[in-house]
Amino acid sequence: MSKIDQEITDLLINKLQFSDKTLSTEIKFDKNFIGFNGHFPDNPVLPGIIMIKVMIKMYELFKKKEFFLSKIKKSKFMEPVLSSDHVTFKVIEKNSINGINLQGQVQKQEKTIAKISIILQDKIV
Repeated sequence: MSKIDQEITDLLINKLQFSDKTLSTEIKFDKNFIGFNGHFPDNPVLPGIIMIKVMIKMYELFKKKEFFLSKIKKSKFMEPVLSSDHVTFKVIEKNSINGINLQGQVQKQEKTIAKISIILQDKIV
C-alpha cells in the first residue's frame, strides 16, 4: 500500500457511516498530511485527485475489497479544501452497466464544495 493510501486509510478507519444508501465521513486533514505536499508550499490546498482517492478508499473499506479507478465521469470543484477545514465526504453507489458508478460530494459546513462522479472496476489480483 502506498504512503498516501495508508494515510487516507488511517483517516477513515472506524469513521465511516452508512445510512439511506449514503456512505459518509467527516475529516480534518492535518497540515502535515502527505496529500498537501507541493500543493502549495505556503498555502496548502487539497488536490482534487486526493478527494477522488478518499472516495475510492471509503468504498473499498465499506466493501472490504480493492477497486481501481476506470473513469472520472465528472468533477467540479467550487471551493478549496485547506488544512484547517473540516469536510464531509458523501458517496452514493448508482446503478451502471460499465462498472461501479460512485457519485460523491465534498461538503464544508453543509455547503457542497465539490461534486465528483467516477467509475470503478473490480481489481484483478
